[in-house]
Amino acid sequence: MSPSFKCTVSPQTGTPGRSAQWRLGRIALATTVLSATALTAQAAEYSVVVVQALTGGAAFIGMPVANGAALAAEEINRKQELGPGNTIKVITADDANDRSQTLSLMQRYAADPNILMFMGPTSGAVAVAAANAANTLKFPMQTQSNSMDVLKAGPWSYTLTQPGEITLPYIANYAVDKLKIKDCTVIGIHDVEIYVTMQKVFESVVKSKGTKIGSVEAIKGTDADFSALATKVVSRDADCVFISASAPQAANIVIQLRQAGLDPKTRILGHNALSSPQFLERGGKAVEGVYLIGDWLPGTNDEASRAFSAAYKAKYKAEPDNWAAWGYSSMRVAMDAIKLAGPNPTRDTVRQGMAKAKDIPVLVGNGKYTRDAERVPFVGMHVLQVKNGNFVMAP
Repeated sequence: MSPSFKCTVSPQTGTPGRSAQWRLGRIALATTVLSATALTAQAAEYSVVVVQALTGGAAFIGMPVANGAALAAEEINRKQELGPGNTIKVITADDANDRSQTLSLMQRYAADPNILMFMGPTSGAVAVAAANAANTLKFPMQTQSNSMDVLKAGPWSYTLTQPGEITLPYIANYAVDKLKIKDCTVIGIHDVEIYVTMQKVFESVVKSKGTKIGSVEAIKGTDADFSALATKVVSRDADCVFISASAPQAANIVIQLRQAGLDPKTRILGHNALSSPQFLERGGKAVEGVYLIGDWLPGTNDEASRAFSAAYKAKYKAEPDNWAAWGYSSMRVAMDAIKLAGPNPTRDTVRQGMAKAKDIPVLVGNGKYTRDAERVPFVGMHVLQVKNGNFVMAP
């Protein structure tokens, strides 16, 4: 029942007396306090932990991913997209792309019941081990890796980015149909499974279309001297070289191929690991003309990308790249899962919400993020080329 209040009115003036005015003031104050208290009681804080390689060999991906995710969370909170007063709390942690650190962080944050989701790790080198742990701990995980083994680990682990089976055909088909390549040399990291997987998809697609894979050259992720390899590749005189390596290492390979006398007409191609400023910075003029795939093109002219670029530059004093756009998009995907989990989300309902991702507005790909019935993500891909020191849409 609503409380009733009595007001004394002065018969001489028809206005409230001092006693009534005092009581009315107290009522107004109490009403304000009650309203504020009710709003505070209804407001919720949803915690997620962003675990990325902020140092180490994968930091060129992990750092912009973490920055993009934090930027998206600030925007979500500012616009109250989770409802009045509701916010996402982002905890950021560095695993240095080290398996033991990743698993230690997984255990630590899984022990905190307030944390709804583990957003990481960065690479496939540690993602599968983390996925196994996430399923044991029943802790929703969304990794930047596109390894299908993450999904196979169980229903609590999700990949954020698209698997090579979806992305590599974009560059493979372009190479054969548009560039008309006939004979390709493949150079690829053999001690990191995700690079091997992407390399094999490329090989399979081009071979199915009649292109010859004349040579496959295996390298380690830590290799730096490619002079002998470059001489060997140049002597083959193939019309294509496909590189499956990290951005800094791929740039180094291209430089040494050019130094060894690679024919300028030979097409050099790679996958989306190359879509980083580090590829351009380290490769310089040597990487001009290289073809690759990317999820997001810096300088894209749509309204959302322009706003994102401006906000990112203002906050971090740096240009956003493909991975920053993925970080921003990852938080958008996480927000969707929390929304779908209902007014009182639990880890289990968030996990279920992650599986229902459909047409989520994101920056990457075609701008709409969806997971299929097998939890495999799809968002589309662009074929890019390096022109005048920048990534542009390939002709």
